[in-house]
Amino acid sequence: MDDAAFFQAMPKAELHLHLDGSVRPKTVLELAAQGGVLLPTQDLERLTDYLEATDGTTSLVEYITYFELPIAVLQTVPALERATYELCEDLKKDNVRYAEIRYGPWLHVEQGLSLTDVIRAVLSGWNAGRKAFGLEGGVIVTALRDMPPAQNMSLAQVAGRFVTEGVVGFDLAGDEAGHPPILHEDPFRVARSLGLNITIHAGEAAGPESIRQAISMGAMRLGHGVRAQEDLEVIAMIKENGVQLDMAPTSNAHTKAVRRLEEHPIRRFYEQGIKVTISTDSRTVSDVTLTQEYQRVATVLGCSRDEISEMNLRALEGGFTDDVTRARLRHEFVDAIAKLRPAAPTG
Repeated sequence: MDDAAFFQAMPKAELHLHLDGSVRPKTVLELAAQGGVLLPTQDLERLTDYLEATDGTTSLVEYITYFELPIAVLQTVPALERATYELCEDLKKDNVRYAEIRYGPWLHVEQGLSLTDVIRAVLSGWNAGRKAFGLEGGVIVTALRDMPPAQNMSLAQVAGRFVTEGVVGFDLAGDEAGHPPILHEDPFRVARSLGLNITIHAGEAAGPESIRQAISMGAMRLGHGVRAQEDLEVIAMIKENGVQLDMAPTSNAHTKAVRRLEEHPIRRFYEQGIKVTISTDSRTVSDVTLTQEYQRVATVLGCSRDEISEMNLRALEGGFTDDVTRARLRHEFVDAIAKLRPAAPTG
């Protein structure tokens, strides 16, 4: 069995997955027509030029521009429900069994939806997709680091009302440079008090200090954390606190958190005993499935199937789910991986 077949057959967990970065191009085209959103082209193949980053993408700021058209069409309840449901279907095709889908509600209120409307719409799509495609996991509400802390405080308060309905975490994302996490310390304190698990984007476009601040704010999982490699003290802090790095190598190369994929530190971090996991970040923007991401970590970065299987189980262990669900899925994952391995010779 080659790597492509092996990783496709493996039941997988994906923890770092942006809804607006994972909308099908065909859906963007159709939702734009329904909503009267002007697109730069009506040709589906050419439209991907505006939705997918490339190796030539120069920064996180440029990478974020590929989210603009999907966000423009995700301004109604039906659109948000559809995009979330379709993402669940795409996860099923990728044999992902556990997923956490994140998005920033403040980005979807341009046509009059309230934060509550947006959260309910995504939860509706998630719950329908979860049941239809046999998924476990939940939704992570994401605050935006370039917004006033007062707006993120409002978001934390609203998100906290949905803790028992599928909202499992609270995140901070956006252009990292010049927007340190600590500015939003109060919203995250409120989010924790309301029962939301904390994960923060850090160490992608800004350096180790961003990681220090995120950990001080209660984040036990960091989005990316690539630039921890620049500071041995931060590496030690991550290990001592048991912080998990949810990494997305293809995306990290697109945003230039690393200059090229071959320089990604995930294998080195793994060998140093850091908790690392693999995600796509944005399935459309980075044009990658989780199966393909696992293949790249194997072929380009030299991780073995056993090492990638351990990272996959690490994602399940670090997911924001209950212990019963985790134990059930762990048994399923371990059993499936054992069956995929070649039988030991006898005699």
